[in-house]
Amino acid sequence: MRQIASEPWLGVLLALVLVHAGIRRIPGLVHGRRHRDPQRCFMRADKRVILERAGHRCEHHSVLGGRCRATEDLQADHVHPHSRGGVTRVENGQALCPRHNGRKAARVPWTWELRRLERRREAYFPSGIPAAVVRHGFPGVSPGAVP
Repeated sequence: MRQIASEPWLGVLLALVLVHAGIRRIPGLVHGRRHRDPQRCFMRADKRVILERAGHRCEHHSVLGGRCRATEDLQADHVHPHSRGGVTRVENGQALCPRHNGRKAARVPWTWELRRLERRREAYFPSGIPAAVVRHGFPGVSPGAVP
């Protein structure tokens, strides 16, 4: 504590780290822990659908670089992480390259981020395929059931 008092920049750095850690936890607190879907991994058929609707290209999008150009070694990822209550269904899946899947980890996306993803998907999803993300399943339907 003495060192923090004698070095004000160290206190500012510590405060920034704590604020950043707190902000990253807010979506998880907002969405809470829900019943975990007993199915952890996407089935092969589900993964194929997820990759096909993404045009076999990573769905990560950056402000400056646009959509990731990776088309190799794509992974079916839970948009809303399974570990945070997300269901293992095509509607909660996205195609990510290993780099972007690793960066995302178990981060829970904000609702505005989901809406932005849905708007982007309208440009590349095949016509007639819903672009909406379903975090926890349909109301009144158990996570493992398909309506």
